[in-house]
Amino acid sequence: MHIFDVLEVWTRSIEAIFNASGVILKFDRSQVDRPNPSCSLNLRYDDHEADLIIWESGEAEFAVGKADGEVSQMHFDDVRNRKELSAILSRLAEFIVLSRSKQS
Repeated sequence: MHIFDVLEVWTRSIEAIFNASGVILKFDRSQVDRPNPSCSLNLRYDDHEADLIIWESGEAEFAVGKADGEVSQMHFDDVRNRKELSAILSRLAEFIVLSRSKQS
C-alpha cells in the first residue's frame, strides 16, 4: 500500500469524528504524471488550520497556523517510516482534542 493510500484510508476512517467535532477536512491528490506526485490534507477548526503535504519521495511538510498569524512548521524526511508517520497522525488528531475541548 502506498503512503498516499495509507493517509487517505486513515482520513476517511475518522472523517465522521472530525466532522462531529466541527473540523472541516479536505484530502486531495496531485496528478500522478507529475515528477514527484503528492497528496495534501487540510484541517480547519475555528481559528486553527493544519496543512500536510506528502510527496511520493516520502518527504512531508506539516504546518499548523492560528488566526493571529502564528505558524508552526515541521519537515519530515521520510514519512514512510512508521515513527514519523505516527507523529504526523498524532498531531492531526490533536485537532479533535482541540475542537472537543472548546465545545465543553
